Amino acid sequence: MKRKLLSLLVTFCLLLSSLTIPAFATDSDTPYHEAMEKTNTYITKQLTEKGAAYGTDWMVLGLARSGANLNDKIFSDYYNDVVKTVKDCKGVLHAKKYTEYSRIILVLSAIGKDPSNVGGYDLLEKLADFNQVNWQGINGTIWALIALDCKNYEIPKVKGVEVQTTRDKLIQEILRQQLADGGFALSGTKADVDITAMALQALAPYTSRSEVKNTVDKALQCLSDLQGNDGAYDSWGTENSESVAQVIVALSALGIDAGKDPRFVKNGESVIDGLMTFYDAQGGFRHVNTASGGYQPVINNMATEQGYYALTAYDRFVNKKNSLYDMTDGEKPLAKPAKAVISSLKSSKSKTFVVKWKKVTNAAGYQIVYSTSSKFTGSKSTSVSKSSLSKTVKSLKSKKTYYVKVRAYRKDAKGNKIYGSYSAVKKVKVK
Repeated sequence: MKRKLLSLLVTFCLLLSSLTIPAFATDSDTPYHEAMEKTNTYITKQLTEKGAAYGTDWMVLGLARSGANLNDKIFSDYYNDVVKTVKDCKGVLHAKKYTEYSRIILVLSAIGKDPSNVGGYDLLEKLADFNQVNWQGINGTIWALIALDCKNYEIPKVKGVEVQTTRDKLIQEILRQQLADGGFALSGTKADVDITAMALQALAPYTSRSEVKNTVDKALQCLSDLQGNDGAYDSWGTENSESVAQVIVALSALGIDAGKDPRFVKNGESVIDGLMTFYDAQGGFRHVNTASGGYQPVINNMATEQGYYALTAYDRFVNKKNSLYDMTDGEKPLAKPAKAVISSLKSSKSKTFVVKWKKVTNAAGYQIVYSTSSKFTGSKSTSVSKSSLSKTVKSLKSKKTYYVKVRAYRKDAKGNKIYGSYSAVKKVKVK
C-alpha cells in the first residue's frame, strides 16, 4: 500500500513539473492610462513612506512630468535633500561620472528649480568640460545634451576647461559613434537597444539637420529590426522592461506612436503592448518576466520608475504635450527682435553698394537681402554679427537697380535663429 501511494505521489510530482505555471498574473491587457494611475499611486506611496531624496531622482521626474502638483511636499523634500547632498560634497557629485550632474539637472528642471544655483553651486558648469563629459563614453555625451536641452540652457564658459562643450560638439560625437547596423552601444560593434534609444532621445530636437535625420532613420530601422514578436526588447540576451521603456521614450520624442506605428508592431504587438507584459496589477513593473540573471519576476524599483516615465512620455505624446525631456512647458518663447530700419543705402563705387541700419536691441546679428527684382526673385543674402551696423556688398551688376531689405535676428540656446520683421525696402542704382 505504501509503495503504491509513493508511486502515485511521484507520478503527481512529475505531472506538475511538466506544466508551465506562471509566477504571476499577466496584466498585459490593462490600458496604459490605468497602469499609469496605479503606478503613480505605488510610486507616491514609496516616496512618502521612504522619503523623497537624492537617489529617488527618476521617480520624482516621472511624477513631475505626469502632471503632479509641484507644490507637493514630495518635491520640496527631494529638493532640500539634493541641496544638502550638493553642499556636503562641495558641489562634486562624482569626480568622473558626469551623468550624475545631467540627471540632477533634468530632475531639478522638471520640478521647477534652478540647476545653476543649488546651494550656491552651478551644476551646469560641470557640463562645460567636453572631455570630462565624454569620459563615460557615449552615455555621458547623450545625457549632457538631453540635460542642456531640457530648458534650452546656455552652456557656461568656464576658465581652465581644455575643450569647451558646445551643442554641435555633443551632436557630432553622438553621430560619430553610430555603428554599421545603425545602432549605438557603450562598447562593441553590435547595437544595444537602450543606448540606441537614448541616442535618439538626445538627437530628437535636431532632426531638421539632414545628417541627424539620416542617423535617426538608420537607428529607427535598427530598433525595428531588433523588436521581438511580443513587441518587447532584450538587452545583453535578456528580455526586460527597461529596454522597452527607453524605446517608448525615444519614439515619443520623435513624434512616433509607440502604440500604432507599423514599424514597431510585430505579430500584432506594439512597443506599448511589450511594456505592458511587465506590468503588475499592484502598480509597478517587473524587470523580467522569467527568472534570469539573479532577477525574479517581481516588482522592481528601477523597472517601475522607467516603466512609469515611459508611459508618461507616451501619454504626453498622445495628448500633444511637450516631450518627456522638453521642460519648456509654459515658458514664453524667445521674443523676436524689433523691426530693422535702414538708415542709408548708397553706391559710391562701381558694382558696389553700402547699406547701413540702426541698432536693434538684443540682436545677435543682421541679415541683408538684395535683388534686382522688386519681388526679390532670385535674391541673395548675407549676414553680419551684432557689432556691425553696415555692410558693403560687392560684385554686383553695373547700372542695375538693386532692392535691399534688412532684418535682425536673435539666437536661442540651440543656435536657432529667430528673425524679426524686415525693414522697409530701399533701392539703389549701382554704379
